[in-house]
Amino acid sequence: MNKAWMRSGCVAAGLLLGWACSLAPLADETPAAAQSAEVGEDDLGARYAAADLVAEVQIAGVHRDVDNALSEPGMTAILGYVYSAVSRQVWKGEANRLIAFRLGLDACEIKLKKGGRYLIFASPDSFGRLQLHSCKAAVPESEAGPLVARIKQIQQPG
Repeated sequence: MNKAWMRSGCVAAGLLLGWACSLAPLADETPAAAQSAEVGEDDLGARYAAADLVAEVQIAGVHRDVDNALSEPGMTAILGYVYSAVSRQVWKGEANRLIAFRLGLDACEIKLKKGGRYLIFASPDSFGRLQLHSCKAAVPESEAGPLVARIKQIQQPG
């Protein structure tokens, strides 16, 4: 069972039944900084190859992705977030200046910050909407410098 679902299920049940739920990180979770520090060259190459869009973006808006089927009066079930962003630099794929992409809580429990800049690795979902599939698919600008240098090397033929 996915960690985000277990945590949100506990919170929802806790609200309904008066349970106390811990929101402390689960044992197998690692902070985003540690996850991004573990990025190796092979991992970056695989992420670059798998993505349809690799771009530096600045988040213009953060919107909740609500699951209406699971929501009830007084309780909203959130699947994740839909971000509207301005593309600053595109290394792979086609992108308009304004783009939108999704990041589900099942893939990453970290909410991106409005106004923040990120290096993103996105691919379309089954409906053709841009989707990020993990926390590693959104690298904060402060940590993206070495990755951008490697992406430039990946792009060069030879």
